[in-house]
Amino acid sequence: MLTGQIHIWHANLHAQYGPVVRIGPDALSYAQAEAWKEIYGFRKDVKLSKDPLAYVAPPNGVFNMLGANDENHTRFRRIFSHAFSDKALKQQEPLFMQYLDLLVRKLSEKIEAQPEKAIDMVSMLNFTTFDIMADLTFGAPLGMLASSEYHPWVSTTSAMLKLAAIMRVLRYFPPISAVGKYLLPKSLLEKRLAHFKFASEQVDARLSRKLDRPDIWNLVLSKEEEEGGLSLEEMHSNASLFMGAGTETTATELSGTLYYLMKNPDKMAILVDEVRSAFPNEEDISMEKLAQLKYLHACLEEGLRIYPPVPIGLPRVPPKEGAMILGEYIPPNVRPRFVNHFLRSFCSKKI
Repeated sequence: MLTGQIHIWHANLHAQYGPVVRIGPDALSYAQAEAWKEIYGFRKDVKLSKDPLAYVAPPNGVFNMLGANDENHTRFRRIFSHAFSDKALKQQEPLFMQYLDLLVRKLSEKIEAQPEKAIDMVSMLNFTTFDIMADLTFGAPLGMLASSEYHPWVSTTSAMLKLAAIMRVLRYFPPISAVGKYLLPKSLLEKRLAHFKFASEQVDARLSRKLDRPDIWNLVLSKEEEEGGLSLEEMHSNASLFMGAGTETTATELSGTLYYLMKNPDKMAILVDEVRSAFPNEEDISMEKLAQLKYLHACLEEGLRIYPPVPIGLPRVPPKEGAMILGEYIPPNVRPRFVNHFLRSFCSKKI
């Protein structure tokens, strides 16, 4: 986990031992799609809760939606569901199209200036997703697409993820975790705090402005009283999560999908034909029409399967009476998890 190679280790174990592997004295890893619903889905018989060892609280000590307990997680989902509903996405479509048009224009400029030079699509997609999410979350873009340069704050995102992994490892060793804060790299701690501080300051600035636009906070605040509301600290924690979970992960998935399409030109040709047949002109493209393109949807799903942006598992803890998973009894002290990275080896579904 510390070296960032744990997903490869897990995949090799599954390749050698099969779809269910004991990866530790109290941990099981599943590579069967059928296990997904039994571990993470709604069950009438028992409920598997989040493993507290796997989630590190943000710097302000207030868990966001990812690490929140069941009660707060339900409240957060009720509140934020309005901001990510189909209706909200339709209202936000002009904002999406604005950045996508800018992306296309920037790519065209690069091609015209140096036709033979390769384009770093990972960076271009990161510029796009971070700009879109910053505009939705804070009401202001980071300006990365316009400048074609990374914003200093974005560089702290990878440091934040690395530090979270280190802190998670320490939690598995109680004797060490007691003095863990003295063992953590100072540079990573500073970057983690800088990342959270920037997100918090941007939320405060957004709340101080009265904007008539369908961004996340307008939609959240419109439902605040009837849904129980969010504290300012909860807003800070969740904003930091959105800027990590809704940006780099999306760009990674799109980068991986694009890579495999380029490696399989016959599949790319089918996709290009579908898109160009559906839209004679760029102005005809809309989210509603894009959702009807079956092959495009299949490509995105296949990209998630073979190049998942989050290849680690989120372990769950069975209740005190244990739980049945795929017909086998799992004791209460064993943490089952499902890792979507393994599907690449075991799932036969193809485009």
